[in-house]
Amino acid sequence: MANEEKAELEVLLTCPVCRDIFREPRQLPCGHSMCMECLEGMIDHSSDVPFRCPDCRAYFGKIIGVQKSFALASIAEDYRENKKQRAKQTESVHCDYCPERTKLAVKTCLKCEVSLCQEHLKDHLELAVFTGHPLVAPLGDLQKRKCPQHEDEVLRYYCNTSRRYICNICALESKQLNVAAEASSILGRKLTDYMEQRFKFLERKIDESQDSIRKLQDDIQREKQKVNPGDSCLNSVTVVLLCLWFIVLYYAYSYSVENQTLTEALDKQETRVHHIYSSIADLLVGYPPLKDGRDEETEDPGTYTLDLDTASPFLGFSPDLRSVERVRHKLDYPSQKSRFDEAPQVLSTSCFTSGTHMWQVEAEGSWDIAVSYKSIERKAKDQSVFGKNAQSWSLSHDDEGQLFAYHNKTQEVLPAALQDNQIQVIVDIDKGIITFATIGRLGTDDLHEFQAKLTEPVCLGLGLYRVDPPSKASIVKVH
Repeated sequence: MANEEKAELEVLLTCPVCRDIFREPRQLPCGHSMCMECLEGMIDHSSDVPFRCPDCRAYFGKIIGVQKSFALASIAEDYRENKKQRAKQTESVHCDYCPERTKLAVKTCLKCEVSLCQEHLKDHLELAVFTGHPLVAPLGDLQKRKCPQHEDEVLRYYCNTSRRYICNICALESKQLNVAAEASSILGRKLTDYMEQRFKFLERKIDESQDSIRKLQDDIQREKQKVNPGDSCLNSVTVVLLCLWFIVLYYAYSYSVENQTLTEALDKQETRVHHIYSSIADLLVGYPPLKDGRDEETEDPGTYTLDLDTASPFLGFSPDLRSVERVRHKLDYPSQKSRFDEAPQVLSTSCFTSGTHMWQVEAEGSWDIAVSYKSIERKAKDQSVFGKNAQSWSLSHDDEGQLFAYHNKTQEVLPAALQDNQIQVIVDIDKGIITFATIGRLGTDDLHEFQAKLTEPVCLGLGLYRVDPPSKASIVKVH
């Protein structure tokens, strides 16, 4: 996925004339750009014919207004330098296991933090102890990718808030801090509202007490006009004032006790949130995140996720539940009626009963991508495998690159071969059409189409069957 993005960026930064990265690009009135040297050469050779844009063939007249594209020039220069540095680093990375360090490395393990040649890479691919170790292209600057706060962790994520790269532990701590802050904010607002209500209640009681005192003083003043004042009247007023003072103290004490109770509840809530995220960190520490290409601003995040309650114990997931990988050893998932016990499969969280829906899946290895009823059998292996029953329609890919279409135990061999590892699944529920297509640079190319009368909610299904070579899949787009 990253290589494809780099290739697309390089196409955008390529001059249409010299087919190289832009050098001092100049922008034409039509919006297209080319190198300054290429532009001058084309103008020199177009004296007899009108000068036209090599991209859109637009004609600008005898006088051409061009301007330097400073941003494009800076991006192109940075890309050219980064490309040279990456090539230099890749060529100079040697195997850390070879004693003489003369063999070039073919992969770098981010978890072991070592570079491996082809011979020493075999253990990482074959031994169960290395399951889940992420292998990437050789990295010459691995030590520079260490987290400054957690020295044993490698920087893997980009944080938009702090605008820097962070490691797994930093990401989990950031999530924990955000949830704790949100919980504290909610409890703080509740505490503030409660305090305001209690203060208003106390103010009302004090006002009532002051009114009573004024009324009592008026009554005493009237009595003084009738009879001589004595100690008994003064003592009565003192007793009333003391009673009112004790009432105020009582309400103040009650408010203090309730305030302490709310503070303790807030502390317990923060402790609980910390415990929950600590548990999540322990569960997910062995699963590296897989790259996805989602557009969070335009699509519903809920339609991306895979339903962990349906997942086979032989499948491991990324923290966002959008990527899945086949693992060698059975994981300790809780027992669920909805879980696939025998077949290494999982269903999507969202299922649909009407309309047209599309999933774009990136898959590697030996896999099944299926459209399945939510009511599919989960416990019996022969009846729960996608395509081996009447409740699912699947596209299957084996280790040799052969494609098959399955439904209700009926197999159809597909002549087409995959040009890309991205598969598009389109379901028109109202028309009963299920289409599987491959996505390439020139667009989509249909692989197989099923005609079915869809009478139940349908979900996306993923099945991964081999550990070596690794089988994994990721939902990258949903419509």
